[in-house]
Amino acid sequence: MVDEDSLRERKAAMLPHLDERQRRLFAAAEAKAAGHGGIAAVARQTRIAASTIGRGLKDLEAPETLPQGRVRRPGGGRKSLAERDSRLLRCAGRARACAAWPPN
Repeated sequence: MVDEDSLRERKAAMLPHLDERQRRLFAAAEAKAAGHGGIAAVARQTRIAASTIGRGLKDLEAPETLPQGRVRRPGGGRKSLAERDSRLLRCAGRARACAAWPPN
């Protein structure tokens, strides 16, 4: 049985101070400690997707060490605007000369 009131108190105290990876690991640890029905209860209380909690459980089982100060593995996250559109750097210094910028 999951004590959702206690979970709600821990969530309120902890989640505002955690980054995205730490939130996932916190939710996974809570779900694991709760036992049967823990993923659903934690997902309800934290509004973290059950799939994210499942990914956190996998992280807890086989932790991957990230470099200090990193939240994601190298290569994770958004690509820079310059990587997505090479015209951006060419047009940056001469906006008037690039009549095709911005693209529609």
